[in-house]
Amino acid sequence: MNFFSPMKRQEKTREFRIPPAFKTLCMIKLSTLSLLSLALGAHASGTAQTVNLSLKKVKVEKVLQEISKQTDLRFFYDEKLLDNLQPISVDANHASISQVLSKALKGQNLSFQILNNTIVISEKQRTDIEITGTVRDAQSALAGVTVSVEGNSALSIKTDANGHFSLRIPEKAVLTFQYMGYTTERIQVGNQRTLNVTLQTSTSQLDEVVVVGYGTQRKINLTGAVDQISAKEIENRPVTNLGAALQGLIPNLNITNASGNPSQSAKFNIRGITSINGGEPLILVDNIPVTGDELARLNPNDFENVSVLKDAASAAIYGARGAFGVVLVTTKSAKSEKLQVNVGMSTQWRTTGKLPEIVTDPLTVMQYKHDAAYPLYDLYPDAVREYAKKLQQDPSLPNTILDPTNPEKWAYYGQTDWMKEAYKKLAPTNTLNLSLGKRTYKLSYLFSGEYYKLDGALKYGNDKLNRYNVRNKMDMQVTPWLNFGNNTILTSRQYEAPVFMGGDFFWNVNRTPSLDVPRNPDGSWTQSGASLLGLLQEGGRRKENINEFQTTFNAKADLIKNIWTANADVTFRRSFGVIDGYNRSVQYKTGPNATPQYAGGTVPSAYKQQENTRYDVINVYTQYTQQFNDHHVSALVGYNQEYRNTEINYALKNGLYSADIPSIGLGSGATTVTHSIDDYALQGVFYRLNYDYKGRYLIESNGRLDGSSRFPKGDRWGFFPSVSAGWVLSEEQFFNPLKSAINFLKLRGSYGQLGNQTVYDQAMNPLSYPYLPSMAVDNGIPRVIEGNRPISLYPPLVVAKSLTWERISTINGGIDLNVLNNRLSTTFDIYKRTNEGMLIPGRTLPGAFGADAPNFNAADMKTNGWDLRISWKDKFDLAGSPFHYNATFTLANSKATITKFDNPTGDIRQHYAGQRIGEIWGLQADGFFQNEDELAKLNQTDVGTDDQQYKFYVGDIKFKDIAGGPDGGPDGKITKGKQTLADHGDLKILGNSEVQYPYSFDLSGSWKGFDLRVFLQGVGKRDWYPPGSQIYFWGIYAQPWTNVTKQNLDHWTPDNRDGYFPRIKSYSAEDTGEELGMPNTRYLQNAAYLRVKNITFGYSLSQNFTKRIGLQAVRFYVSGENLFERSGLKVSIDPEALGSTRVYPFQRTYAFGLNVKF
Repeated sequence: MNFFSPMKRQEKTREFRIPPAFKTLCMIKLSTLSLLSLALGAHASGTAQTVNLSLKKVKVEKVLQEISKQTDLRFFYDEKLLDNLQPISVDANHASISQVLSKALKGQNLSFQILNNTIVISEKQRTDIEITGTVRDAQSALAGVTVSVEGNSALSIKTDANGHFSLRIPEKAVLTFQYMGYTTERIQVGNQRTLNVTLQTSTSQLDEVVVVGYGTQRKINLTGAVDQISAKEIENRPVTNLGAALQGLIPNLNITNASGNPSQSAKFNIRGITSINGGEPLILVDNIPVTGDELARLNPNDFENVSVLKDAASAAIYGARGAFGVVLVTTKSAKSEKLQVNVGMSTQWRTTGKLPEIVTDPLTVMQYKHDAAYPLYDLYPDAVREYAKKLQQDPSLPNTILDPTNPEKWAYYGQTDWMKEAYKKLAPTNTLNLSLGKRTYKLSYLFSGEYYKLDGALKYGNDKLNRYNVRNKMDMQVTPWLNFGNNTILTSRQYEAPVFMGGDFFWNVNRTPSLDVPRNPDGSWTQSGASLLGLLQEGGRRKENINEFQTTFNAKADLIKNIWTANADVTFRRSFGVIDGYNRSVQYKTGPNATPQYAGGTVPSAYKQQENTRYDVINVYTQYTQQFNDHHVSALVGYNQEYRNTEINYALKNGLYSADIPSIGLGSGATTVTHSIDDYALQGVFYRLNYDYKGRYLIESNGRLDGSSRFPKGDRWGFFPSVSAGWVLSEEQFFNPLKSAINFLKLRGSYGQLGNQTVYDQAMNPLSYPYLPSMAVDNGIPRVIEGNRPISLYPPLVVAKSLTWERISTINGGIDLNVLNNRLSTTFDIYKRTNEGMLIPGRTLPGAFGADAPNFNAADMKTNGWDLRISWKDKFDLAGSPFHYNATFTLANSKATITKFDNPTGDIRQHYAGQRIGEIWGLQADGFFQNEDELAKLNQTDVGTDDQQYKFYVGDIKFKDIAGGPDGGPDGKITKGKQTLADHGDLKILGNSEVQYPYSFDLSGSWKGFDLRVFLQGVGKRDWYPPGSQIYFWGIYAQPWTNVTKQNLDHWTPDNRDGYFPRIKSYSAEDTGEELGMPNTRYLQNAAYLRVKNITFGYSLSQNFTKRIGLQAVRFYVSGENLFERSGLKVSIDPEALGSTRVYPFQRTYAFGLNVKF
């Protein structure tokens, strides 16, 4: 308590602090004094005095001190009553003490009494009431809603599991109801004693709940680079798996699909190039790590939301595996208090996307191929071409005749487009989804199931995919403070296809001559028909069957309700995979009386592979959170342990007794049996600390101490910390004048360091024990010694003792901005990622050493980039009904540069310091040689082809001479120099093959039950130089045996000197660094593209109608995926399939679906 008393003039006012022991005694005495003084009318003497004050934004205590100076009054009060009062301003001229004090204490829940020369300040006596009620949303009760008295955060409580609350509050109080993801409600209590409150889902992104490592946060409080999408943004799209659905939705989450094969999974990347040794983000489903293949086997309809942790500060809690970002997938839980059943079904039709256009007219094909191969080969003599001329004049003539040059064989004059022959026009897919769930205080459960059946694109020997998913997610409230849960999933996937449907098939379907036909006149297979289509249909099958079981048991204990919780979960996953296959030969004939021959070999064989995986995870963590007035603190600490073991058994048997009984137990040929075991373990201790003041100043630290079995004992552990901070400027008082225009503004910054534990072999397969030397074993060398074929062992590879983590550091800065009533929101992040200690081979050792140099942590790289998201949400009245519409634009970019690499000569054919990843070195094209004079003036033999003895002719490509002379200018010849930074001849950097400026547009709207969504995705910049193997582009310029493409027709001739291609010449593009195989500006392709990724149109029946028929909701929709793309390529291929001529074709999908809610 404090006393203020008046002193003599020019003396300072003194403050007297009463010891705590006397407080009670003083209060008793003052109460007695108050009664006595009131009885004696002592109040008047104090109020008669007046004061003059002019104080601006000062504490109430300062006002009291000034009154004491000007009067003989003393003040008596408990200092705690004035601690948290806001500054005030007082202007008084000859005002009474009562007037001044009434103004100073206005709205402060304080009263004063004047007793002679003492003024007592005390808390007003209040009359409390008890208010009870329930809080819910549109579906069910909400637990954990904060109910508080406006202006007094000390009077607050959270709703229980049933949404109930009970709170004593002052009369006439205003209650606020706050819950993440919902709009805050403000209610004047008045005379009410019971409140039933329904919260509305927030349309502001600031109120979104974002999933982060081992928990959730409000988006408004995030300090790291985190992005999230909901199930609504991927539902009802006709995609095979979640990876395909995510492409383009989140800036700098880069999803690539290697092919259109429905059994293959998408590849994930976050923020560009990670390491020269590769590296992918960590993917978790309900906080359990999964591989990309495992994710692709799950039901996309099960997912509630997907969060992407982009920077080190957000991902640090996952330590070594989060070095290149984290993708967090959360599955759905029950929401409705009533049993709710959802049924979704769709029928889809798939068709092949862009395919190259080939020339099929026999005479044109023969002429082009003859010109291309000449003088190396005389492929089609005049006698052969003569019939092609007749066929061109009379298309009714047969396309197969006896060969004019060899009557024992057939000659083919077909017009076969083998891609159209091999692939279906339409392939059906059917999907059925079912879910049922209910949520109560004691028990909540959600059961879901999926059946997915897909017919592949192959017309012969159809490939097909069947997938089954069953999931049960359950939570049980055992006691008011203890919750148990279980999340179990069963997955089964079967994929069956021709055994020859591999890379060679897709390569051959692209290059099998259009002149050939599938069948001979007698119905037998032709050689091309058997080698391509016959092997698909009759050459054997391959069946993959993967069954997976995973169950997670979890428990949560409220040690101190709403303050301290403890969590534990244990996961068991068992995966059983079996691959069965067999192959057999297919018969064909080359002439009417020819001896049958065989495609695919003459010895049938069978094989079986079994792959069993065990994966166990344990997580234990505890979280403490508390509010101290305007200060909020939170701490989480935990332990994680993982173990994965994979065992593979493989057996192959040649020489089957019968190709009709493909069993590895029935054969007389050689047997091959292999067995491998692969395992690894991880342990980690992690933490997260959060602090915020008034939601204005935000600080967070994440970290993890990780141990990995992939490294030797002395180097297994690493500590990976991070820190991030945020400043919400829009909560500052100085920002108030801008609040009407700028609703929210936050600046963010973070720094963190992570480790990359994954080490790959040359085939980019992760190694479990890279620190152990390994020896190659040959089970049977082609020699017999003393009657046996001995087993041979090769010297082990050398491993550096210092092998350890790559260290990845990331600095991130970001801004979150909402304007125009939160309708327009923007998030922008800029970052720099540094990767130190990348593994590279050491310098070449002398041959006498007997082994290659080991890998060392000796290379560094930096990646700079940024990502942007802009969203607009609004509505307007259309024909008397609200039209809701959304628009989202995303854009990102990154650039990776090598900063350290052991390349002392600066060889540009390998990495070097200063190299930007993706650089394309080549020559500047200068048209074509138009005459012999131009040929004589420029020597290009250094970049000529050996097939043409390095010679160039009129009509061939001409390169620009830019260096080599004594003054650094032209020297009359085209050279590659030593291909070093110091001497690279006429070579220069032409472009970059890495994806730059990936972007997307997502537009949607709804009105009176109708809804429409248009999703566009693309790449703003990418350069691509077609390799010699890209026969889609080069056609016969690569090899004379392949097909003539439509673009090949536009080539140099004396009458077409400005054609796109040079004169027809095979092998000119086949070899890297020679002629057309040398990257040059003429054929450098603009691989930027815009794709119509999805268009979905739906209609939902009115609720009035659905209720009458006993349903909650019914929605019909049509949807299309990968509908159209526009690119700068000069060839008709999918812009994502650059360089890929050995892969399953990309496809377009059209779907019709129905969703019903009971």
